[in-house]
Amino acid sequence: MTVREGSEGDTETRGDIRRRLSLAEFQAAGLANVSPVAQKESVPLADAVGRVAAEAVRARIPLPAFRRSAVDGYALRAEDRDRALAVVGKTTAGHPPQRSVGPGEAMMLTTGAMVPEGADAVALVERCRVQDGMVQVEEPVRPGQHISPIGEDFHVGQVLVDVDRVLEPVDVAALASQGVEYIEVWRRPRVGVVSTGDELVPLGQPLGAAQVYDVNGSVLMAMVRAAGADPVWLGRLEDRYPVVRDGLERARDRADWDVLVSSGGTGASIPVFQEMPVEELHDLMPAVLGEVGQLLAHGIRMTPGRPTALGRLGGRPAFLLPGWPYAVLVHFEMVVAPALAKMAHRPAPARRRVAARLAAAVAPSPDLTRIIQAQLVADEGGQLVAHLLMPPAPPSASRIMTQMLTADGFVVVERGERLAAGEEVAVWVSSAGSSPVGSRDQGRRD
Repeated sequence: MTVREGSEGDTETRGDIRRRLSLAEFQAAGLANVSPVAQKESVPLADAVGRVAAEAVRARIPLPAFRRSAVDGYALRAEDRDRALAVVGKTTAGHPPQRSVGPGEAMMLTTGAMVPEGADAVALVERCRVQDGMVQVEEPVRPGQHISPIGEDFHVGQVLVDVDRVLEPVDVAALASQGVEYIEVWRRPRVGVVSTGDELVPLGQPLGAAQVYDVNGSVLMAMVRAAGADPVWLGRLEDRYPVVRDGLERARDRADWDVLVSSGGTGASIPVFQEMPVEELHDLMPAVLGEVGQLLAHGIRMTPGRPTALGRLGGRPAFLLPGWPYAVLVHFEMVVAPALAKMAHRPAPARRRVAARLAAAVAPSPDLTRIIQAQLVADEGGQLVAHLLMPPAPPSASRIMTQMLTADGFVVVERGERLAAGEEVAVWVSSAGSSPVGSRDQGRRD
């Protein structure tokens, strides 16, 4: 693939520098850069929830495997319902009947018990009157009443779990009914995580002057797990060329990851890298990836996080995200999460969208798709109103942690799109939190 690269101010091709990609183009490039994991592993059924089935599992035995009573009652021949019947015994779940039921006879049995031979119906115990060893049925009885026939639930050969199904507790129940102890699932993608920055300090360590805790390292590890993948910590790199190059070379030589995701150090373009001494640069990741691997794309017409990059390291995909935490969250969700879903054999992730009226107008941006955080407030009539948390000047919204905590979701404003106050928009909301969205069924703006 050709390197696509551009500076922060360029949206058009200039010389040998390719334009930045649109969000849709970058998402497509990210998906094209990954392949589904081909390795399988066997896991105990109790550990299978959330995993993705790598095989179709069919019913081995019918369910139920015998005629089973659906109620507590008396097994009898339906044709005998109008006369007093001799009670010839009792059977309970897990114990086969000791004899069959003949004309003029009935057998007491509990829910789940095997129906004795000769009986073709079960009368509810509440509708039976017993006296002196005889039972009188006081309800109409028809053949098959209250009896679960063999195979009523599952028949032999029926597909219970198909390939690529994300397993849920109900699947565990169905497979357990067949005696399945282990199931083949796809191995989770292993995501190598790298943080860059001179200022970063590991959590739990004291901060020095001008230092900050490594927020992105923890965020990326958490988001990788939430995406159904396994994080592999590859280290924290200082913003110096020898350190970055050595770190990427060491990562390249490791075999314990399938895709690399990094944060920070993506701002400098290839021309800047080529024209300035490396000792003076702090944004080294894309250019160094181009040296020790392949740089496929650098720059996306979206804010926050325009300098996101895409490449390959050791023949494996690499996503280089910007350093600001909100940009990391947005670009992971927009670009990385769909790629991980493809690798994990999962359906593409989808946030829930709710309809809300805009509290204020939004002017168009000619060049950039904007991801703007929104706070939802219910008005007096119960309708949702979206208050966009616009980036204050001079810092960008990417840098405001408070807005990340306040926001209920975000609004995607496309390039050139003008939104009027009161206009209905789609707010992409999180399933967590205490927003006024609740469980109401809201309209969508597609």
